[in-house]
Amino acid sequence: MARVADQLIEELKNEIQSGVLSPGDQLEEAALAERFGVSRTPVREAVRSLVESGLLETRSRKGAFVRVLSIKELIDLFEVCAELEGMACRLASERLTDAHLKNLLEGLEACNRAVEKEDTEAYAAANLQFHTAIHKASENDRLIDQLADLSRTINPYRSMPYGIRGRLEQSFEEHVNIKDAVLAGNGAEADFLMRDHMMLQGQRLPLLLRAYGHE
Repeated sequence: MARVADQLIEELKNEIQSGVLSPGDQLEEAALAERFGVSRTPVREAVRSLVESGLLETRSRKGAFVRVLSIKELIDLFEVCAELEGMACRLASERLTDAHLKNLLEGLEACNRAVEKEDTEAYAAANLQFHTAIHKASENDRLIDQLADLSRTINPYRSMPYGIRGRLEQSFEEHVNIKDAVLAGNGAEADFLMRDHMMLQGQRLPLLLRAYGHE
């Protein structure tokens, strides 16, 4: 039973990270059990675990929902993530291999294709691919794990500014500049550019969240 619950936990984590499940979405036990072809028991166990980890929240008489972060929580999260992402860039600039470079350029090209199509959903996936390539290029396993955990919480919010006119193009340009600094071996510049990239994105979120009625 635990193994089934563990599989559900990973599947739901991936859906939250990828944006399939958005902040505020309700998770109904019966619907999840039917969708995954399991009984309600492992569903309850998975939901309980995700509530404990902070990805879900329960509301009285309404069940479980994908947790909606407060503006303060979100800003705090972006500040921490920006520092760690910057560190990953700095290390990547020192440790970049041909395989890492290939993954980085593939992520960047995926971003470019999404921009050309003005496809925000595709860009969100490509953005994650680009950032993950940098994380792995750091070759620091502890850092990679920490960023993976943070991404599960922060990624649903990363795509919110993409609806702002010109944001996809600006984000892609920032990615190109980060890539150039990493390839040039300029760790300090890559670190600065990534932190700026993350916080510029994060600074837009309070206005968007307030527009959706979140405080």
